[in-house]
Amino acid sequence: MILGSNYNGVLSSDDYNVYNGYDVKAQQKCLAHLRRHFKKLMKLPGLNNLKIGETFVKLIDEAFRHYANFQQGQDILSFFNWGSQFKVKVESSINEWIDKAGGDAGRLLRSLQYKAHQWWYFARTSGYTT
Repeated sequence: MILGSNYNGVLSSDDYNVYNGYDVKAQQKCLAHLRRHFKKLMKLPGLNNLKIGETFVKLIDEAFRHYANFQQGQDILSFFNWGSQFKVKVESSINEWIDKAGGDAGRLLRSLQYKAHQWWYFARTSGYTT
């Protein structure tokens, strides 16, 4: 194992299960992978898949924009203010759709709910860089 038995940094990865439970300071799941999952969901037949996909692609795109703006301007206060509001938007969107979601959409939403600290790690800390 390249990282050793434990790693005192932030592990950035896709959502492959092998990384879950690895002894690290924190994890940041790849939002580009998550965005691809929701884009794929939008093409699948199923109740509410299109609307759920559109909702979360829009949220992920917002996250990309705000993080890019933060990296350019380094306005940590604005970034943290946005991050607090963003967390509420994500949680509200999950709650709105989780009971209306089919199999694939439900799995994605449960992943967002269960691993929120890994999907949105960058929004909670200024120490994370890409």
